[in-house]
Amino acid sequence: MTDITVLTLVDRISCFYSLSPFFLNEDRRFRFTYTANADWCLKKDKNRVIVLMRQFIKPDRVDLELLAALRNKYERVVFFHDDAGGGIPRLEVLPFVDLFYTKALFRDRSLYSRELYGKELYSNYYHEKYGVVDSDAKTRAVATDPAQLDKLRLSWNIGIGNFPRAQTRQRSGVALARLTNPKIARLLYRRDRFDPERAVSDNKGRYPVHARMGMITRPSITHQRKLILEKIEGNPNFLTGNVKQSQFNRETKDSKIVLSPFGWGELCLRDFETVRSGALLLKPDMSHLETWPNVFDAGVTYVPFSWDAEDLAEKADYYLAHEDERATIARNAATRYRADIDAVPARFTAIMEEVTR
Repeated sequence: MTDITVLTLVDRISCFYSLSPFFLNEDRRFRFTYTANADWCLKKDKNRVIVLMRQFIKPDRVDLELLAALRNKYERVVFFHDDAGGGIPRLEVLPFVDLFYTKALFRDRSLYSRELYGKELYSNYYHEKYGVVDSDAKTRAVATDPAQLDKLRLSWNIGIGNFPRAQTRQRSGVALARLTNPKIARLLYRRDRFDPERAVSDNKGRYPVHARMGMITRPSITHQRKLILEKIEGNPNFLTGNVKQSQFNRETKDSKIVLSPFGWGELCLRDFETVRSGALLLKPDMSHLETWPNVFDAGVTYVPFSWDAEDLAEKADYYLAHEDERATIARNAATRYRADIDAVPARFTAIMEEVTR
């Protein structure tokens, strides 16, 4: 048995999504100790392998002194990058770790050697094309040694986690995790098994296109949403505005199409809520990314539209008028997602084998 320490930020994303493969692991070769206390790791931990989960996000600053101390103490140091996008704003971590796992990777790895405005490829796009500027813009590290990029690995995204979103349940789980141990959040997991065929057949299609979305505080990130809302303004096929989470969940389950814009990253909980609801996922083009679970196969498991939203209404109209094609894509996505969920134990074991090699 290999003992592994997991130094983690304790919040909703870690407890109910990113850490769920750890919590549900049944491979007895790996035993995990969870902590949010870096001092405990340095002063008291006896394990020789450490996993860093969701570190240097709050606050958004890489602690190089801590990394050096962890590198000096542990035989294996592995970082799990936990942002929702393909951009990696913490590349200065690379020299201190053996492996760097992330939810998504740019297919073009050379992008990690470029400074991207707002840290994401799409925020850089809106900055360069539309002149969008952020008041809190900051310079991020880039990869200066291409050899360090060999440490990058693809782990899993927020499709692996506990659905549906429920504010009270998840907040309670996080509160308990902070008082006791992060793994305690598992007690508040829902236990339903996702059935692809049932998801598609149960969707009553009451709403043509679910397009409820709020704005994000950072201009280069939210500009895409502004473009989308401009293109669909006054169109009766699109359900817009803001509602409570419970209503959002109910509407998603009965929508023919769900529009899922980028948020703080390309990947959103809404992507997988859409698939789980048996709806068609309509989303800005994702072809620049590698991620897993991968429900972003254009024309097969989702329908992409341009980052300028110029073809958004046209795409929605087409699939509303072609029900068989819409249902086929929705079913393909649900089936692939089910297969990826079933593959989580094997994928997690393979990753842990590499982590401890």
